[in-house]
Amino acid sequence: MRSADPTALWDTIRLGLSKQLPEASFKEWIAPCEPLKVADGALWIQVPSAAAKLWIEQQLPEEFNDALAQGGLADLRLEFHINGTPALELKAAPKKAAAASTGPVETSVSFPHLFNRYTLDRFVVGPGSQLAFAAAKAVVDSFGKAATPLSMNPLFIYGGAGLGKTHLMVGIGKGLLERDPKLRVVYLKVDNFFNELTVAIRAKNTEPMRKKYQQNDVLLLDDVQTLGKMERTQEEIFHILEHLLQHGKQIVITSDKPPQRLEGCHERLITRFKWGLTADIQPPDFETRIAILKKKLEDVDFRHVPTIPEDVLTFIAHKAKGSVRDLEGFLTRVIFQASLIGVPPSLEVAHAAFQGQSGEEPTAPVHPDRIYRMTAETFNVSFVDLMKKRSRQQAILLPRQVAMYLAREIASLPFADIGRAFNMHHSTVMNAIDSVRDRMKRDPEFHKMVQALLNSIH
Repeated sequence: MRSADPTALWDTIRLGLSKQLPEASFKEWIAPCEPLKVADGALWIQVPSAAAKLWIEQQLPEEFNDALAQGGLADLRLEFHINGTPALELKAAPKKAAAASTGPVETSVSFPHLFNRYTLDRFVVGPGSQLAFAAAKAVVDSFGKAATPLSMNPLFIYGGAGLGKTHLMVGIGKGLLERDPKLRVVYLKVDNFFNELTVAIRAKNTEPMRKKYQQNDVLLLDDVQTLGKMERTQEEIFHILEHLLQHGKQIVITSDKPPQRLEGCHERLITRFKWGLTADIQPPDFETRIAILKKKLEDVDFRHVPTIPEDVLTFIAHKAKGSVRDLEGFLTRVIFQASLIGVPPSLEVAHAAFQGQSGEEPTAPVHPDRIYRMTAETFNVSFVDLMKKRSRQQAILLPRQVAMYLAREIASLPFADIGRAFNMHHSTVMNAIDSVRDRMKRDPEFHKMVQALLNSIH
C-alpha cells in the first residue's frame, strides 16, 4: 500500500529527480520545494514563486514523470502550490477514456498528467519537422479507415533530445482519444518498462504484464534508443509489438536515432521498427524559433507575464539553437530572472540570464572568418576560392551564398560588410541570402545541412 505521508512521497520523487537533473538545476528548482499534504490522490507541493512553478511545469514534466514511474507512484497526481495562494492542479488526461475501457487494462488511463500541454495544436511546425508533423496528423485523421498503400504503422519519429518527439507522440494519442474516447491508449517509456519488467521477473510472473500492454489499441513507445543494453526487455517489447501489429493496433515509437543506427537491438526488432514510416525532426531554424516563442507566450501559464519585447525574443532565438526545450527554457529563465529582481523583461535581463546560465558573455561575437572558414570546410572548397574566386559554378556559388546567409544569421552583419568581404555589392548579398532561404524551404536536405552548419558554428 502506498504511503500517505507527504514527506515520504516527496523524498521518493526527489531521489528520482536527483538522478536525472544536473546538481545545479536540482538545487535551483527542486531543493526549495516542500511537501504540504496528500489529498484526493494528489501530493501538494509548495514552490517558492510563480516563476518557479512555471519553470517546473514547463521544463520538467518528463523528469517528474520518470521519477514518479520509477518510484512506483505513476498514478500519483501533483499539485504545485505557490506560497499563500490556492493550489492549481495540473489537469490529467481525460478520465472518460479510462472509464470507457474494459477488462484489466490499468494502462488505458493514457498519459502522465504532467503532459497536459503536449497537443498537436500546440506544436509549431518548421522546415525540420514538416514530415513528422504531417505523419502525426495523418495517423490521427486516418485512424480506423481503410488501409492505404502508405503504411504509418508503426510511425517511428527520431531526432535529438528536446526537439518535440514526445510532444508529437502524446499529441497523437490525445488526438485519437478525442476522435474515440473508448480507445485504450498507453504511453510507455522504455526505461520505466524495464523497471516494471524487473519487478515481474523477480515475482516469476511476466505474462500478466505482457498481456496488459497487448490489450491496448494504441501504444506510444518512447526512447527506444536505450533498448540496446536490455536483452530481456527487447524480447518482451518484440512480443508486444508483434501482437499489436498483427491485430492492426497503432504504434508510435520515438528514438534519438533512426532504426538502422540503434546499436545492440535485435535485427527482428529493428525490422518491426522499419515496417511503417520513419520521420525525423531537426533543430528549428531562426524563423521557427521565433514562432515557437510567440506560441509559447499564448499559453495560459504565460498570460500573467509582462509583454516580452521583440529584441528579447530575437536574442533568445539567436542564443538557443540546440532544441525546443533549450529555447523554451531560456524564455522561462528570462521571465524568472525579471520577476526575481522585480523588473519587466528586457534585453539587459536576457543578457544576464544568458550569462548566468552559460557562463559566456552574451554579446561575444562570432568572428566572420570563423563562419567563412567552416563553410568552406563543410563544402570542401578552399577558403581563398570561397572568398575571392570569380565563378558561377555551383561548387563555388552555393557555398558562397550559404556563407553570406550564415554571416547574416549568426553575426547579424550588415549587408554592406558582407559584400565587402566578398568584394560584391550589398544587393548581390541580399539576393544570395534570399536564394538560400528559398531553397531551405523547398529542399529539406539542404535545410538540414545549413541548420547543422549554423549550430556547429554558434
